[in-house]
Amino acid sequence: MKRSNGEGTIFRRKDGKWCASKYIDIGNGNVKRKYVYGKTQKDVKEKLKELDSIVQKQVSEPTLQIWMITWMEKYKKGILKTTTYENYMLNIRVHVCGTTVGQSPLSKVTTDMLQQYYNEKLSGDNIEEKPLSRRTVEYLHTIIGGALQQAYRNCMITRNVNQFTVLPKKDESEINPLTISEVHKLLQYAKNTELYPLIVLEVFTGMRKGEILGLLWENIDLEKQVLYVRKNLCRVKNDEKNATTKYKLVLLEPKTKKSVRAIPLTNYVVEVLKQQKSVQCQLKEKYKEIYRDNDIVFATADGNFRDPRTLLRDFHKILDDAGVRRCRFHDLRHTFASMLINEGESMKVIQELLGHSTITTTMDVYSHVNAKTKERSIGVLEKVIEI
Repeated sequence: MKRSNGEGTIFRRKDGKWCASKYIDIGNGNVKRKYVYGKTQKDVKEKLKELDSIVQKQVSEPTLQIWMITWMEKYKKGILKTTTYENYMLNIRVHVCGTTVGQSPLSKVTTDMLQQYYNEKLSGDNIEEKPLSRRTVEYLHTIIGGALQQAYRNCMITRNVNQFTVLPKKDESEINPLTISEVHKLLQYAKNTELYPLIVLEVFTGMRKGEILGLLWENIDLEKQVLYVRKNLCRVKNDEKNATTKYKLVLLEPKTKKSVRAIPLTNYVVEVLKQQKSVQCQLKEKYKEIYRDNDIVFATADGNFRDPRTLLRDFHKILDDAGVRRCRFHDLRHTFASMLINEGESMKVIQELLGHSTITTTMDVYSHVNAKTKERSIGVLEKVIEI
């Protein structure tokens, strides 16, 4: 007994039982044939209706993970910067897909469910992976919140339950600046290494890692003693035809408009940069057949961009050899800011030097450092007033 296209097929088997089959969409352009059985034709028709109902519900109400991918492809592609888009997708695939909350239908996702998800990601409870950093969980919170907000706008859910979740307060230990004595020790040892000019510039400017690795000579005015942050080196997916690597390093626009900025240079930093330029000229002469002059300030021996991952490995080796505790390269940026705060520099100036989009960001990140400086400043009053 044939039915109209898409409604399924009902037939009676040789053993007398009735059977119905129907092709259903299982996502990603794939279909699968489903069967239902019954003693009578009526039974089979009812079961076929139930199957249709389940299929329709699945189609009309995607899981959180399916919706997040759909949201990214439909609403965020071409809007977000390439690196941000890829980071969002990576976090969705690695940290959301396959989880209980990720596999839940949108209408079934609750605040409690998301709160438990964030708590487990932070603590490592009930999951095989090690705990995620607070920053990564904040990142996931932003992505999930954005996807659910769009679902709310589309009338797919009655409210954005993510906005009622609570993340723990920022752990001050995540800001790990070096002390002045550690900076002295690091610079003293690094003098005999290839990375010395790069480390010096980082300590005296607080640039982001991508900004300093993407710095070009054309953006430095040694006479006026100023550099201009105009580009950011990023590692992005390599979609080129016949690509031999999965990722590639490219120069992109900085994170925000405030990231484009001018940073003054000290006399010593200018001298170090002049020496760096001299060394590069020697390398060009030595490797002229293979050297690629891309105008990169901190290029590799053949003139290409230095990989951020290689930088971290080499930086850690210098720290170990110098007898300085390990920290992230990014912590040199925190060191720069902390030193300025301790010297009484205003938060507005520090915001502009760091390229933060708002002064609120600067104050949130360095609030504990600023508090200690305030305490010390107030303490000085006793000496001044001579109580």
